[in-house]
Amino acid sequence: MFDFIGSRMQKAIAKANKKTQLKEEDILEITRDIRLALLEADVNLIIVKNFIKSIKEKIIGQELMKQLNPGQQVVKIVHEELVNILGNKPKEININKKPFTIMMTGLQGGGKTTTVAKLAAYYRKKYKLEKILVVAADIYRPAAIDQLITLAKQINVDYFAIKDEQDVDLIVKRAIDKAHHEKYELVIIDTAGRLSIDEKLMDELKRVKNIAKPNEIFFVADALSGQDIINVAKTFNDTISITGSIITKLDSNARGGGALSICYLLKIPIVFIGTGEKVSNLDLFYPDRMADRILGMGDVLSLIEKAEEVIDEKKSKKMLHKMIQGKFNLDDLLDNLRQVKKLGSIRKILKFLPGNLQINEDKAEQADEKLKLYEILISSMTLEERKDPKLLKNTSRKNRIIKGSGRSLKEYNQLVNEFEMMQKRLKEFSNKTKNGKFDPSMFGIE
Repeated sequence: MFDFIGSRMQKAIAKANKKTQLKEEDILEITRDIRLALLEADVNLIIVKNFIKSIKEKIIGQELMKQLNPGQQVVKIVHEELVNILGNKPKEININKKPFTIMMTGLQGGGKTTTVAKLAAYYRKKYKLEKILVVAADIYRPAAIDQLITLAKQINVDYFAIKDEQDVDLIVKRAIDKAHHEKYELVIIDTAGRLSIDEKLMDELKRVKNIAKPNEIFFVADALSGQDIINVAKTFNDTISITGSIITKLDSNARGGGALSICYLLKIPIVFIGTGEKVSNLDLFYPDRMADRILGMGDVLSLIEKAEEVIDEKKSKKMLHKMIQGKFNLDDLLDNLRQVKKLGSIRKILKFLPGNLQINEDKAEQADEKLKLYEILISSMTLEERKDPKLLKNTSRKNRIIKGSGRSLKEYNQLVNEFEMMQKRLKEFSNKTKNGKFDPSMFGIE
């Protein structure tokens, strides 16, 4: 989604950077290109009209036509308007009562059941919750019940399900009673979806709401959905008063404009975005950071937060210490590769960086392949070999590793040669530290 709308928006704004002054025809050209970019991304027409109108007024109002460097000002104005469309501020949900109950709604196929598990994992980690209950209240799809049970076991949270029970009111009532009686901290209810809206579904959701009395009601919208998702969300909102939305599949090539339009048109804040299939691929939605990414300004803060979540700080400091001492080995490299892997692919990581720091898709893909190659080769080595790379010169060891990894002699030599170069540079760096040219304490290392 980011690629689709981002590349087009950035091309439009780049025209302003080439100008020392903006004439009226320049403004018309830039806003026309931005309008086309938004429409191609499936952003609602009303939003597009208001967006373009506001940009024009601000550009003319700030007299950018006379400024020597209007490019940065145009970026600033467009950024402000994007943030406005996306909701201005993030909506953080505080678990301030027990049990805190969340009701999940949406059409079938939008990723609702998977998102239930993602939410459970997110809040358990954020608030250190020990007692979480996910409730299977979709009585029409046995597969949904089985899926939720599987996911609950995977992330080690409790689940409540009554298979073959057709009374959804009974299921929800028993689940809520269980939550109160056993002092659960968080309850997340997975409700039924449909391929389209019908009266029966709306009546059922109203009853579930009355029984559960949820603190939050989230509408799950698929980024692949078109403009029709706005009317769907409106019907849900009119019926049960949606408190927030979760946009899934934003990692796909979806245009995403329809789903993102919900926030501006219906005043339903986007709370989370789904960025992958893994349970950990759920991020709190920051309108300003989203605007940054769309305009090619990167999202370094989110990248740092992700790194803090998945990378072991003690391990990182220990590894840095070994690097400085010139004692970094292949076992350390393997551990490093696995930690980086937790952040996602190189291609995915680069999406968080400003445009001028990014490399092209082909090079990113090559980097990902190299990391996979190195992990396979190093994993085929013994611990002794990983800790003492000199042993890798032995022909019989070399042949065993190549055969065990299923890789070629050329690939093996590439790894060994590049690691030797790395060691050489680290030793040079180590010598500098010994000569007092570097202070390790700046990295928190004693």
